[in-house]
Amino acid sequence: MAADLDENDPQYRAARPDETVRAAALEAGPGLAAAVDRIMTGYGDRPALAQRDTEPYTDPATGRTALRLLPSFSTLSYAHAWERARRLATAWAAAGVRPGEFVATIGFTSTEYATVDLAVVALGAVAVPLQPSSALPQLQAIVDETAPVVLATSQEYLGKAVELARAAERTPRLVVFDHHPEIDDEREALAEAAGALPTVQTLDEVLDGAAQLPLAPLHSPDGDDDPLAVLIYTSGSTGAPKGAMYPQRAQWRAWSGHAMSLPNTRPTISLNFMPLSHMMGRTVLLSTLGSGGIAYFVARSDLSTLFEDLALARPTEFHVVPRIFDMLFQLFQSELHARSGDGGDPAAAEQTVLDDLRERVLGGRILRALVGSAPISPEMKEFAQAVLGVPLHEGYGSTECGVVLVDGLVQSPPVTAWKLVDVPELGYHTDDHPHPRGELLVRTDDIFPGYYNRPEVTSSVFDDDGYYRTGDIMAQVGPDRLVYVDRRNNVQKLSQGEFVALSKVEAALTHDPAIRQVFVHGNSDRPYLLAVVVPSQELLDRVSDPQALHGELTAAVQRTARRAGLEPYEIPRDLIVEPEPFSMANGLLSDIRKLLRACATNGGSGPTRRTSASGGMGTVSDDIRPYGLC
Repeated sequence: MAADLDENDPQYRAARPDETVRAAALEAGPGLAAAVDRIMTGYGDRPALAQRDTEPYTDPATGRTALRLLPSFSTLSYAHAWERARRLATAWAAAGVRPGEFVATIGFTSTEYATVDLAVVALGAVAVPLQPSSALPQLQAIVDETAPVVLATSQEYLGKAVELARAAERTPRLVVFDHHPEIDDEREALAEAAGALPTVQTLDEVLDGAAQLPLAPLHSPDGDDDPLAVLIYTSGSTGAPKGAMYPQRAQWRAWSGHAMSLPNTRPTISLNFMPLSHMMGRTVLLSTLGSGGIAYFVARSDLSTLFEDLALARPTEFHVVPRIFDMLFQLFQSELHARSGDGGDPAAAEQTVLDDLRERVLGGRILRALVGSAPISPEMKEFAQAVLGVPLHEGYGSTECGVVLVDGLVQSPPVTAWKLVDVPELGYHTDDHPHPRGELLVRTDDIFPGYYNRPEVTSSVFDDDGYYRTGDIMAQVGPDRLVYVDRRNNVQKLSQGEFVALSKVEAALTHDPAIRQVFVHGNSDRPYLLAVVVPSQELLDRVSDPQALHGELTAAVQRTARRAGLEPYEIPRDLIVEPEPFSMANGLLSDIRKLLRACATNGGSGPTRRTSASGGMGTVSDDIRPYGLC
């Protein structure tokens, strides 16, 4: 396909990396800003960032003006994007913001979010991307810890940003991006924020105010200094967020593409929908720009427009988390069900739907795909590859150590050394047969220097030889070849001594078309597992009786567990039906759509109706009471 695109696709051909630009960036002066300047000026006339077009409209019923999406994207060139970023850095410098000070950002990934990030690079400040879905107390703790001088927020999260700024010991300057002054709700929300804080400006207002100022010089560190560039706070999926420190040289690895461990000399056209508060989302964006590619952005933070945006952007690279394939599988099942009354060969119908989704929804020019952040079941991977039409690479790594595995093979570089260590309390040993098993410890070129202001926590995640404790159980199945078993703290010991990898069970069960999402729960006081299951929309539309719905889902769990070869003790004994999907809105998914197990255990925001086998909660409620949906 690449050869065909080279010959027939002008956009693809024009996005090819330029080795002279890369060489110039490598030879730039000290610091990240100099290298980024070479990239942004070297690719100056090329399109860099692309956002969905919109238009205002007036609701005839209310007379209020709102915004609607158009079926097209507009692009911003490298030169224009960099000029805006440097102008923003100039405004901040004139306001007294200095290199090394913190700039916090809360919002969904977008062209203007990228502008804020580029300005932070030019100024030599430290980016603190906040996860919008996090609870306010968690975000407030981060703001208190970093004391940002600027808090940049998208219009969507302006209310939360105002609360954070008002509670801060030192009130930061508030900059609002993705703001549309012609939209009534947005204009009124901005006016309310301006009444609550001393300094509130839109991004356009800040840029206009610096239009006549000479550009501030690019930040250049002293000598061999490697200043802090970014703090990436962990999602909280395993506890309280901690700020992983990324110096400028580590960020350059993301720009240069090395952080992905999949070197790419082909044109990169990406659709960005993963949050910039997560290193995977940040690396996809930076590696696209670093290679002279085009970074498109999804229009809606809830991903309700994802399939529309994919069809319009037609990406060549597809870096995703497993839940995106869950969404695609549900669409596949829905379209296959719609064709079921046509008769004919079922296998041919499946292939027709797969081919249609590949061209009509995915854009028809994906050349490389990678899934990460969480394990994907073999069945879902098989589906993903069938619909993509290309191999799906599986990446494994973490915020703290970067990429470690691709398709189960240790990546060296960046990995310089690794080992497995016994976890006797969970029954994993390096002398296990047929494969050694244990917690993976690594040393890598991308290892982080530690957590911000957390020396004791930093010390606890390294062993005496300087290896980072990943917290993940692996099995060694060959030389430098590892298979993920589960998170160490996701392995549940049942009362009769069996160990269950909970996420493995969840991944297996969600392959059934009747099951949209599942949360598996167990504890050491019981010999069995229980589950909270979100039905597919098709099943909800077809079955309205609560008891019948419970029966359908119980049957789905049983048949899927058998197909996946789960042990009897790995199959949930009973389940609760939860019609409301796990989401960022109810606090059960992180910004990268990972199940927040700790939040699920402590409670979400409260769903609608639930049914257990007995028609009420019964023993299920007693056993899963910590889960907020009970």
